[in-house]
Amino acid sequence: MRRLLVLYAAFFPSGSWAAEEPATKLDPVVVTGSRVERSAFDLPFAVTSVTAAELSAAGAQINLSEALARVPGLLVNNRGNYAQDLQINSRGFGARASFGVRGLRLYSDGIPATAPDGQGQVSHFDLMSAERIEVLRGPFSALYGNSSGGVISLISQEPETSRMWAGGSASGFEQRQFRGGAQARFGEHANARINYSDFSIGGFRPHSSADRRLAFARAGLSGARDKFILTASHLDQPAQDPLGLNRAQFDADPRQTTMQAEQFNTRKNTAQTQTGLSWRRQLG
Repeated sequence: MRRLLVLYAAFFPSGSWAAEEPATKLDPVVVTGSRVERSAFDLPFAVTSVTAAELSAAGAQINLSEALARVPGLLVNNRGNYAQDLQINSRGFGARASFGVRGLRLYSDGIPATAPDGQGQVSHFDLMSAERIEVLRGPFSALYGNSSGGVISLISQEPETSRMWAGGSASGFEQRQFRGGAQARFGEHANARINYSDFSIGGFRPHSSADRRLAFARAGLSGARDKFILTASHLDQPAQDPLGLNRAQFDADPRQTTMQAEQFNTRKNTAQTQTGLSWRRQLG
């Protein structure tokens, strides 16, 4: 009888003890990695949401690698070469990409940013306007089609107030950045936002300078159940390519540039204009 009382006390604590430890209610996290907005707790696959606050705290919001380093199962290498973009590895997919992002599906407000052959880039992702970035890993990313070893989706922020802003930063290697924008709300159902950023860097090595000019515009219209989002972006990014070094060259001087890079003026000029309209309907 005494053993039963001990077990009862262990598994069914008294009401006075339970009152001292009130239950903690966590804020729900809603993701759209399943194409329909659902709580992250209810999803049967691995998905991580990186919020705007986490993006801001991670760094200068120049490269996506700053914030995605915290996502489990994801390896994002900043090559330090803007002519080759980031290398993103999601559970092995994309690890062999010599340039650009391969094997992953990229989306910006539901608009595909990946070519049919599976190659894409994240240079046109406006991190300043992002509400969150969702990362889907594992086999369920096959729901998004070909070359989908993982999914990275940017969801832009819906303006809540009308305001304007501007700012800039500077650091070593002649790195400069300017950002500005404005947003407005028109009643309860319409809003608009426009951002512009100008980034430049002299480079860590000779013949590795880069410039990036990115403009982003967003207009939203929402009703009782439907939401329409019209987005437009333009990227202009000329970048020099210093090419890679072999082991002997790196040991001699890791800051040097190959003779071929300067002789042939190796470089890449990226110009991309994208416009898209997305529609979402709340079910139930």
